[in-house]
Amino acid sequence: MRKIPLAVMIMGCLAWALPARAQMERTVSTTGEATVYVVPDRVVVNVGIETFAADLDAATASNEAAGRKLVQAVLGLGIEKKDIATDRLQVEIQRRYENGRYVDVDGYIVRRAYAVTLKDVTRLERLVDTALKNGANQIQSVTFSTTQLRKYRDQARQLAIRAAREKAVMLARELDCTVGKPKAISESGANVNFGGYRWDRGSPMTGQNAVQLVAGPPDTGEALPLGQIAVSASVSVTFEMQ
Repeated sequence: MRKIPLAVMIMGCLAWALPARAQMERTVSTTGEATVYVVPDRVVVNVGIETFAADLDAATASNEAAGRKLVQAVLGLGIEKKDIATDRLQVEIQRRYENGRYVDVDGYIVRRAYAVTLKDVTRLERLVDTALKNGANQIQSVTFSTTQLRKYRDQARQLAIRAAREKAVMLARELDCTVGKPKAISESGANVNFGGYRWDRGSPMTGQNAVQLVAGPPDTGEALPLGQIAVSASVSVTFEMQ
């Protein structure tokens, strides 16, 4: 019996295996994106009190008096004391600058910030109005949030996966193919983008905040509705193509 060289046998096996492997690994990869718009159920309002006086004790006393008035007014709205957080007192020395150098102290600027958590978003304007009329002279930021973020992130992921599959089916159909089982899946990004809030009475203020969870917020060129939260997801999936 004639013996076939081992090298010839290996080359023959490779020649048979390579086309079969190439056929088995025909795939289509797509990315699905989705955004769920959420009405917030929490809002944190950061307000500040800034006072100035030539004397440090006077500036501090004025700030503390305004702070007590502010806290009492906020409590009067039915907001619990545990939902009012107070920052440390900050003091800045105001100096007069002449002939290239500081020559004297003009006075002292004293600042303190307060963060108020509001569990009823519909009372936001009343809270801001009350704060500005009762000691606060700065509205530093307004941050919306939701206590059901996990739920809405899951919804966004489900919609993104559905979008990825629909895109894969459309692409495969144009090539007279069908989509099989998924071979790989990865999450490209999950974002929470908070809308802005503008206070038009008294001193104009615009507050906007964005929280980055995985990647930066998508640049869609579209403005969010005031007070709404956009929860986004992006998912990449590789499917078998038959």
